[in-house]
Amino acid sequence: MKTRPVWHALARQGASLARRVGWRAALKPLLGLAMIAALTTLIYVHLDYYQVGAVMEQFRPGLPAPHEIRANGDVTIVDLDETSRLKEKLASEVPPVYEYDRTALEEARSDLKILFDALFIFSDEHDALLREKHFATATVAYARQTPPRAQASLRSLARGVLETVMAADARVEYEAMEQRALNLLRARLPEPDSVNLATQVVRGVLRPTWIVNETLTEKAREAARATVEPVTQTFRRGQVVVRKDAIITGTLLQQLKQTGLLTPAPITRVAPIAALMFLGVLALGLYLRAYCPTVYARHRKLLLLAMLIITSVGAQMIFGANQALETPVSLIALPAGAMAIAGLLGVQAAVVSTLFMVVTAGLTAHHQFSVVLLATGASLAGIMAIGSIWPASRMVPAVITLIVIDFLLLVFTIGLLPGTASSALLMNLGPLALSATAGGLGATIVAAGAIYILARPFSITTAYRLMELANPNEPMLRRMMTEAPGSYHSSVMVANLAEAAADAIGGDMLLARAAALYHDIGKLKRPAFFVENQAPLGVENVHLRLSPKLSYLILISHVRDGEELGKKAHLPEEILTIIREHHGTSLAAYFYHRAVSEAGDQSVSEYEFRYPGPRPSTRESAVVMLSDSVQASVKALKEPTPTRIEHMVREIIDSRLADGQLDDCGLTLRDLRVIGEVFTSILSGLYTYTRIEYPVLKAEGTRERGYSHTESTPAPSGVSAAAPRH
Repeated sequence: MKTRPVWHALARQGASLARRVGWRAALKPLLGLAMIAALTTLIYVHLDYYQVGAVMEQFRPGLPAPHEIRANGDVTIVDLDETSRLKEKLASEVPPVYEYDRTALEEARSDLKILFDALFIFSDEHDALLREKHFATATVAYARQTPPRAQASLRSLARGVLETVMAADARVEYEAMEQRALNLLRARLPEPDSVNLATQVVRGVLRPTWIVNETLTEKAREAARATVEPVTQTFRRGQVVVRKDAIITGTLLQQLKQTGLLTPAPITRVAPIAALMFLGVLALGLYLRAYCPTVYARHRKLLLLAMLIITSVGAQMIFGANQALETPVSLIALPAGAMAIAGLLGVQAAVVSTLFMVVTAGLTAHHQFSVVLLATGASLAGIMAIGSIWPASRMVPAVITLIVIDFLLLVFTIGLLPGTASSALLMNLGPLALSATAGGLGATIVAAGAIYILARPFSITTAYRLMELANPNEPMLRRMMTEAPGSYHSSVMVANLAEAAADAIGGDMLLARAAALYHDIGKLKRPAFFVENQAPLGVENVHLRLSPKLSYLILISHVRDGEELGKKAHLPEEILTIIREHHGTSLAAYFYHRAVSEAGDQSVSEYEFRYPGPRPSTRESAVVMLSDSVQASVKALKEPTPTRIEHMVREIIDSRLADGQLDDCGLTLRDLRVIGEVFTSILSGLYTYTRIEYPVLKAEGTRERGYSHTESTPAPSGVSAAAPRH
């Protein structure tokens, strides 16, 4: 029988374990391992090991070696200094490569004509040229006294001598050319004055015809350098390569790094980094599990967090490597990542991620302490500013504040660098201000772009998305305005109450407002079956002809219908949750009491007339529930006064609390008191204000009594006999 390999059995056991545990349970560990691997790789590639440790433990050019270095095997060290010296010695012995200058003779002929013209023709310009060429006055006078025929002969003779001397095919030194020209002139001119004149003219225009070709010369010298064999020294295992306190030269340091004598073996290098990253990722995961459960519970959010951390750290390591501290890289890479995390996943996750990112990126930074301090301060300032970039009117002050903080951080961190003079720091305030401006603007633009691009793919609800949804021009709201006007206007009132209450207790007021606007969209399916829409639509109360149980089923169906419409409209999950929970498991009291009165002696179970739930699970969901209940009940009050409104608000909140609807939402008794005060204040201002009566002018100018256009319509007496709004 053929036996299967061991790995096959292990694979089967692993697959069986995965099926029992579930693949989703393995996603978090796999994501953590991927994050550890990515960060370990980044650090391994960018960490300069010869600078690891305290300054006194580092090998630096020009300083004594802090300890001796022994060969960990057979090591060959190239003596770069001696090799370079031998190469330069051999290169210096290579003669220059010359080439014939074909323009030299033409230029000499032109200069010769100009010089003879200056000698034979009087003008101020010619005299200036002769003084520049250092012609004696006697020589100039002799030339100008020479007859024209003799001048022409002298020109022709000098030109011939010049062409003879400069037309040589073989290279001749300049001194030899000059001497030959002098000999030719002496042989052909009988008079010493003529010889002297012609000699001075020829010397003034004579030039070398062979020049050095620098390119060919350098190629010849490079070829000579290439023939030099490197000077090497071989060390056996255990031999001392560098003794303690020996002065480290730049070339020796380079050789030590290239041979790996300053760095441990790869596995020894990877293990500490991987262990450090494991501890960091583990601590980050435990913090998220304890304090950011909404992030930890969703794999998409964890994946997004890992992507942002790796991208930010990688950008800092890649673009910030060997960069000066005042460059804006440290003000953009990590702060932009922190701001994006804050905008997408919350401030708590952003703060702890910032600490993790700056420590990780600081491991490979040149100025480790300064980079960590600068990036931490800029990132925390960016986290504070990210909440103010929406709406746009608040963005400019937030960005200006961020730039100012970045500038102060730059000045402080650069001032901490050793050797930084205060005068030099003051002179660099302008460039530092520009760097801070670029950093603040760059981080804001990158973070805002990342938030806008990544929010929808990862199903994250941002402040910008919530403000979009709260716009009355959104298709769903416009549809409600026309098809279910009563429900729409009630939702607007609920949104006002919910927004103010959430703000008062420190909740998410944008989420509360947006969710309140959409909480009753399910009524779009059967708008005429809800009392607030019957008058605007001009229909009668159909519930008068239906049984209480059927009316109850129609009533509670708007929750399920609203969730389905919300999913089709791609509403955020947070809003869908509030749509599902905004009635909790509360009692449809009106239809329950109708059922009881119609049942006579038969018992009617209260649970048959309750909403299916679930109960509110967040503070914002509870606020929307209370706002919805309070708005409907107070609107039905007869002659509402501040006292009656306050009593009604308190009664509704207490009834929801006693019914257990607020058990899972996290609201405290203090929160409920504050919410009640906010509701009372808003509703009292809405329903108890008075307006003066305005007189109406007749056409002929007489007055008759009339009413203000804005005077409120009196509330109905008691609770309407029609089905109440739930």
